[in-house]
Formats: sequence, C-alpha cells, structure tokens
Amino acid sequence: MSVLGGVIAICLWIQAANADGCASCVDSHTVSSTYTVKMYHESHEHVENPHRGFLGHTETKASHHSPLTKSLLDHLRSNNGVTLVLRVFVLDSFVSSSISTDFLNKIRHDLDVVDSAGFTAVLRFCYTLTLRQPPPYGDASKSMVLRHISQLKPIFHQYERVITSIEAGFIGTWGEWYYTDHFGMANFDAPGHDPATGLSSQALRDRKDVVLALLHAAPKSIQIQLRTPQQKMHAIGTVPAKRQDMQSGNDNARSGHHNDCFLASDTDYGTYSDKAVEYPYLASDTRYCIMGGETCGVTTNHRHECPTATKELAMFHWTYLNQDYNGDVLNVWKNQGCYEDVHRRLGYRLTIQKAILPKTARVDDNLCFHLEFKNTGYAAPVKHLKFYFILESSHGSQHAAQVTDVDVRDWQPGYTHTVSSNVQLTHFSEGHYKVFVALSDPLMGDRADYNVLLATTGVPLYTQGLNDLGHTVFVSGHHTASTHCTSMPYWTPPTHGHNSRVFKGSFR
Repeated sequence: MSVLGGVIAICLWIQAANADGCASCVDSHTVSSTYTVKMYHESHEHVENPHRGFLGHTETKASHHSPLTKSLLDHLRSNNGVTLVLRVFVLDSFVSSSISTDFLNKIRHDLDVVDSAGFTAVLRFCYTLTLRQPPPYGDASKSMVLRHISQLKPIFHQYERVITSIEAGFIGTWGEWYYTDHFGMANFDAPGHDPATGLSSQALRDRKDVVLALLHAAPKSIQIQLRTPQQKMHAIGTVPAKRQDMQSGNDNARSGHHNDCFLASDTDYGTYSDKAVEYPYLASDTRYCIMGGETCGVTTNHRHECPTATKELAMFHWTYLNQDYNGDVLNVWKNQGCYEDVHRRLGYRLTIQKAILPKTARVDDNLCFHLEFKNTGYAAPVKHLKFYFILESSHGSQHAAQVTDVDVRDWQPGYTHTVSSNVQLTHFSEGHYKVFVALSDPLMGDRADYNVLLATTGVPLYTQGLNDLGHTVFVSGHHTASTHCTSMPYWTPPTHGHNSRVFKGSFR
C-alpha cells in the first residue's frame, strides 16, 4: 500500500474478462499486496546486440577476391565492441556479363562467416571504387544491373537472417549514385531536368527501376537504403513512413537512408538540396526506416563536433555508423567525450524500468504481469522480434508464452513501452519459478548470440540470451476454474552463445 497526504490508499490489481474469455489485467495505477513492484536501473555497459552500432568496413573485388574471415570479425568484436560489418562487393569483373557462379559462391561463403561469428551485415554492390577522370566511370548499364540483382535474389533470401540492410549501390563510383555512365549526371541548367536533383525524367525512371528491383529481390524483413532523401522521395514518394507502413511492410517502410558524408558540410557534401524540406522529412521517415552511413571529414564551422553530431544522430534515428571512416572526425568525438555514448546509443538500447509481478500463483490459474521498458538509443529496432515471458522451475525446466501484440519496431526512443499480459499456468508443477524475458529473432531460432539483451543492471544473462527480472513466483496447488488465456508450454531455451556480448575494452 502507499500513503498519500495521510490517507492510506488500498492497492488493487483487477482482472476483467476479455471477449475471448481470458481475464485481462487492468492496471488501476495501484497494486495489491499479492504483487511485487520492482524498479530497475539502466547500466552503462556497452551491450552487443544485433543489427546496430558501429560497423567495421570490409570490401572485396571480384577481380581479386579477399575472403572475409572469422578471425577478422572476432578481432572487431574483441577490440572495438563491433558486431556489424559493412561488406562491399565490387563487381568489376562483371560490368558487361553475368556474375559467375564462382563469385556468387564466394559471396555465400562471406555471409556464412558473418553467421558463424555472430555478426550481422550491411551489404553494398558496386562496379568500381576508383573515381576516373575523365569518364567513362566504369559502372554497368541498367539492363546489366537488373540482371545482377536477379542473380543475387536467392542469396538475399538464403541469408536473410544475417542481412541488416542493403545499400542501394550498383549505380556510379562507390555505388553512391553520382559518377555514372548510364544513369544520368546532374545538370541543373538542362531544360526539363528535375530542379532538386538535376536529372532528366528518364534518369529518374531508370534509378527508380533499380530501387524497385532491389525491393522485389530482397525479403520483406530487409530494407534498401538510398544515398540521399531526394532519391527516396523520387523513387517512392514524399510522405514519410508511418506505423501502418511498417506493419504492412510496404515499399515506403522498406526504403531507408545512408548518409556517407555525415556532418562534412552544411549540406553534407550534397546529401541535402533543401534542408527546410528534407530535415523534417528525414526526421519523421527514420522513425520506421533504417538510417546509417559514415562521416566524411572535419569542417571549419565545428559542424563535425559532438554537439551537432549527437543532436543529428538522435534527430535522424541512426542505427549504424562506420567506425573506420572518417578517423579524424571520430577522434574529435573521442577527445570531446561523446564517442562512448554514441557507441552505446547507435540503434536501439532497450532497458526495463519497472515490473509488477505476482508473489504467488496457482497451477492452471492465470498469472498477470506488467512490464515497462524504455529505449534510450537513437532508433527503434529495425527487425521484428518475438517477445517471450518465461518461468523457470527450480529444476531448470522452462515454460514460455509469446506475447504476440508486442512489436519492438514501434519502440521509439525516449518513450515508455508497456507489456501487460495474462497467461495460464497449464501443466505446471508446484514450486518456485524464476522470471525471465527473451527478445528473440524468429529467423535465428534458438541462437542466444542473436537474442536482444537489456541494458539494465543485473538483468542480462549474456551467454544464455535471456533477461533475468530478479523475481521468483511460488506456484501452488491445482486450480479448477476454466480459462482461455495463452498457455505456457515447456520451452527449449536458446543454445548458449559463444561471445561475451558486452564490450569492456578501451576506445582510445
């Protein structure tokens, strides 16, 4: 009970019947004496969770393949706390021909290595990393690009589980959609060219066709990223993605952004053409669409420094950032003291703040629980996760119920996100049960290294991929009343991970 102004308020936890016959737990903002209220504190640990964070930059050419190795990825994890890698495949041997079976298999091998190391990957494909002056620049024609995307489609589906996103690539030097032989160069003085991009209507149609081909080739769980806001606005539309787009998985919600000259100038070296329009658009669109990229160089007006960097990382909901470029900018962040916080906050950072849990329950009866989470990262998770409420007996057996109305892709930064549910303790034995939650990638099955850990003091079980709420429920004798709530069948816990899941090294 609580005391307010000398008046004792009796705390209640009320059950009301749903239409489906399961009693729901109605929070009257008070709690009965049969329940415990637990409060938690966010940790300062650098928790390693999938599909987020600083990434390591790797690349390979078809003409001179350098295979990805597990030892390199293990080094990135142990030395930098990195679990995300950018893999750039330069298709320089296939500018005018199909990708060979041999090189497709080399791509598969690299993604197998990503999987074995417990990493995820951002992919990019291009034809040259060298800016040639004068042209030709050396990229492929539209018909060849579309053929290559068709060839890569089976790989995108086979390795869906470890692909965080695919940068649109293909067009131009570095795959950054500017220096191109086949997709139009910007000419703002040419009659009929688009005033925002300087491109002809044909060039805009050709670029849109590449975006749509990538969206069609990739599974719905994988977003495609475009280099500038204008590129998405022309290819997909000018209305920012909303919650219903994310839920339906339409093209608007599957088309994200990458800025590869973040903070380099007032326009980020041409990333923005009209900030008055593009800033509010991007701030809204990235609530549901992935944002990533890299810094590009120091400026003379301090734009690259911590105050602007942290403001815009939050404003545009950054999920990942290249740790290898630009070193001068990142060293400024280290010297000014914001680098460690950026390392923690890139992407999502989920923490539990409060739990209301019963002290006792009865076999075959209902159990109510109420959990409150907060996202202190820059972005919501970009992947769907299953949310499990778990009870573990003193003998080690586990029961779990999936809470199906939870979608963590909607857990925006800065808000409290509540999970309240009611489960039936069917086939339980009498005894004491510890309480856990798991956030599990449905594509990864039972691999603990890919479960999401909460950044909460004393809660994450790193190798088990579970989150221990630090509470025990005593389940007593049989209850005969009928119930239609979600049952908690026996559950096989994830296979223990091979990685520590928390970085404790130095950032210097």
